[in-house]
Amino acid sequence: MADMDLLRGMFARTKGDRGQSTVEYALVMVAFLTMALTMGAIWKAGRDGSLLALAVGAASHGAGDGGLLGAARDIALF
Repeated sequence: MADMDLLRGMFARTKGDRGQSTVEYALVMVAFLTMALTMGAIWKAGRDGSLLALAVGAASHGAGDGGLLGAARDIALF
């Protein structure tokens, strides 16, 4: 009988622990959804070319006379 009391004591929850798993689940779910939506947005921007346009505009020689080859070189070195 003492073993049962020991097990009950090990798995007993305190009053403040009741909602802890729900809060942890909510935090992890929000973080996962944020990462998934961000990766989807980056994927979409890369697919339609706007990510490339932003990278070329941010490159140091993007507005120079290098043309497409110069822009590709700047992106590769970036």
